[in-house]
Amino acid sequence: MNILHSSKRSLSCIVLPLLALSAACDATVIGFGQLGGNNATVSSTLASRAVADGSGYVVDNGATPNISLGWDSNWDIHTSTWFTDLENFTVGGGDWDNEGGVPRVGQLDGGLHTISLISDPGFALVINSFDFVHTLESSGTTVWNLSLTDSLTNVVWSETLNMDNSEFSSSLQTVSPGFTGADGESYTLTFERSSSSYASNGRHAIDNFSFNQVAVPEPSSALLICLGAMGLFRRRR
Repeated sequence: MNILHSSKRSLSCIVLPLLALSAACDATVIGFGQLGGNNATVSSTLASRAVADGSGYVVDNGATPNISLGWDSNWDIHTSTWFTDLENFTVGGGDWDNEGGVPRVGQLDGGLHTISLISDPGFALVINSFDFVHTLESSGTTVWNLSLTDSLTNVVWSETLNMDNSEFSSSLQTVSPGFTGADGESYTLTFERSSSSYASNGRHAIDNFSFNQVAVPEPSSALLICLGAMGLFRRRR
């Protein structure tokens, strides 16, 4: 559910599609390899302002030098074979993803985890997708509330995951927000476990966190694009 864009009719209905087409997309994918051994804490600045491949992430089709990330201290690395299904679900390849062929994922050990994502002025954040699992280590059900809030704490995207595994299959899925933010805006992605049929932690993790940045044209450029589009529209009429 993306409730950010309740844009006005008139010029915006012409400008926004054109801006989306003209913006250059760059992508970074976080695989959590090369970040230390089991239960090592994830760096608070992992994949911030990525301009080239680095420890735990890869730059694909460009870079995200205008996006800063902030990971809270609850995130850690896990290498248990219980996370093999998650590691193999989307195979990135290379030590940045599964160092030495061993699963390396971002573990959610506890009930609340956050990632802050801050865009520089002139750029907008795009959150593509990430893989999420409830492993087979403990059979049962859990409910996770995922939300994305802006700098004014407005909820701009949310999703509830009802995760039900059994002895035969893990609860594994790709979450695809497909969210594009506003120019220079900051956001907080929150993972909150609201209920569980068992008390143990450490049975959940994410992998292959993919995000982009898009350049936002200056107002004068956007106006020129809009006027040009209106001119073409009038000529066609």
